[in-house]
Amino acid sequence: MRRSTIIIIVLIVVALVVALFVFGRRSPTQLSSNNPGSGLSNDLGKPKLVAGTFQGCPASGDGGDPALNTLKNRIDEGQWQPTTVAAILALDWPKAIEQKPRSRWSKSDAQAIAQHEGTPVQAEGYLVAAKKMSPESCNCHSVDNVDFHIWLVDDANKGREQSIVVEASPRVRSVHPAWTINRFSQLASRRERVRISGWLMMDPEHPDQVGKTRGTIWEIHPIMQVETISGGQWRPLDNGTTGVSSAPAVAQTAPAVTPVDTATAPPVGNPAVQDNQKVQITNVNFDGQKGSAEPDEYVEITNGGEEAVDITDWVLQNASGRDEFKWESYVLQPGATIRVYTNEAHTESGGFSFGSGHAVWPNSGGVAELYDADKELVSRYAYGNQK
Repeated sequence: MRRSTIIIIVLIVVALVVALFVFGRRSPTQLSSNNPGSGLSNDLGKPKLVAGTFQGCPASGDGGDPALNTLKNRIDEGQWQPTTVAAILALDWPKAIEQKPRSRWSKSDAQAIAQHEGTPVQAEGYLVAAKKMSPESCNCHSVDNVDFHIWLVDDANKGREQSIVVEASPRVRSVHPAWTINRFSQLASRRERVRISGWLMMDPEHPDQVGKTRGTIWEIHPIMQVETISGGQWRPLDNGTTGVSSAPAVAQTAPAVTPVDTATAPPVGNPAVQDNQKVQITNVNFDGQKGSAEPDEYVEITNGGEEAVDITDWVLQNASGRDEFKWESYVLQPGATIRVYTNEAHTESGGFSFGSGHAVWPNSGGVAELYDADKELVSRYAYGNQK
């Protein structure tokens, strides 16, 4: 074989090797699609989160899933990696994790989520809507310190069913005075282009809302920076910062961010001051007469409006969130009253029951909360020493 031919063959082989190396590598700023085993380049690394106590509330919250609460409450700022809304929407997840705390995930499922979770991401798009949410365990059920749910899409003509949820936590908002619910709502109504930076997080609690009020249960949560375009450049809504950088190793207790006054006491359980004027919790019969487990306790819910209300996927719970009842499919007719018993079923009032082996409603006082399918507070009823 002639020497020139051998040289050409060698050059071709080298070119193929180089091509495979270059094009076979995943771009470090592109999230994977439909594969829970891949994600951002491992070269980027995922810093350990930093979180601490805020207004007396620890990062783990006061109930629910403490691991999830801690992720929601991180306050560190990272090196944001550009990605797209579409890329996040394309991420898959193991179905077995849905509506389960992290303590009940299998090792393989936890590893699959860990491939993506905790990545510092940055995505551009348009806000569809913003809502001030209700008290949650991650914020120790504070009435004032609550999360903002914000919906981000990559096309101004798309709706929430094609969005990713990005959340502004009270810990981060406390150092961003411009991050008000009115400001976010204005950005949404104007369809002004924004750039959101924050932490990619899996929230397994809302798979039933995919295709309805969200496009995925992957979230950017919490968001750490919000920018709009001004003068051809991205500019933050304000100059606020937590001043906390991501930890390269195990996180230490972070200093508390700027405190704000808060009241954690629930409002009085009086129908005249209920949060919703149609569907309301109208009574809590907290003192059952059938033993210490009090299975005959019940909560009454009334539709005081003139139209039927679909309460499918609505949730009734006590203030701790430890006991909850969810309607799988039900329409509450106008003027109708239903009851949810602690551990009895009465068909004449709907046949609903917590199925609990212990008393749900303390005799000394408590709070019943009713949430809609989007986990927005519909009605709250306080009684006894919680008034």
